[in-house]
Amino acid sequence: MTTLPASPPAASRVTGLTMADGIQVEAMFTADPKARFELHWHAEWSVGAILEGRCEFTCAGERQVARAGDIVLMAPFMLHTAGVSAQGFRMVMLYVPHAWASARLGWPPGLRGGLHRGVWRDAAMAGALAAAAQAQDGAQAGRLLEEILRAQASGELVAVERRAGDARVEAVCEALATEDACRIDPGALARRVGVSREHFHRLFRTAVGMTPAHYARLARIGRAKALLRDGHAVAGCGGAVRLHRPGTLLALVPPLLRGHPGQLHGRARARGKGRVRN
Repeated sequence: MTTLPASPPAASRVTGLTMADGIQVEAMFTADPKARFELHWHAEWSVGAILEGRCEFTCAGERQVARAGDIVLMAPFMLHTAGVSAQGFRMVMLYVPHAWASARLGWPPGLRGGLHRGVWRDAAMAGALAAAAQAQDGAQAGRLLEEILRAQASGELVAVERRAGDARVEAVCEALATEDACRIDPGALARRVGVSREHFHRLFRTAVGMTPAHYARLARIGRAKALLRDGHAVAGCGGAVRLHRPGTLLALVPPLLRGHPGQLHGRARARGKGRVRN
């Protein structure tokens, strides 16, 4: 059985892989990515392997939880949030051009295969994919990516680009793209979309896959951890993400990078200019 590779440095790093046919694939290794949490999409296929811990995110209106040994697959233009975890996690994500996938799987222009699953457990594949990316072995990464896509993206053909759905659900998605996820106001957004607060909650769950409160909580956890990694004090960090009592922050972000938030703050201060950058 393939084992997961040893831990890389804590900071995110991005490498380029050249596949056997010359196509370039970007591989991002990261621990608790300091990425944009708000709903967003990529034009490429996103193929990830969770190496440690667990994370929670939403994709195409469904809440997902991915754990160590899981593979994550998102098609181009699928709306999703970044992964967030109070406990911490480590992953590698490969961004694969659709043109390469289409040529390999024989899809007609403008179409792709429907997904069978977006998250599934395959520790051997996760370890092999991470090892190929770490070694910058583009040929092996290409073989693994093709195997994943053939297995999980072979459903009924659908359009590559995302098609608009219910106009009010689309309005919620558009509103979230411009809102601070940590400070969303369901009442104000409901008025902006033109529906009651109760109806907005239903539309929100359809668009995002979770309640507004859960969405904001995940965003606050992600931002709090990023601020703590950058050396901000616990009290100041809590105020910045609307977690005003230090005890609340400590309860939400317990073993951050295997350390108490206060210990992490001390590490960041000691590093000075050599801060971890995700």
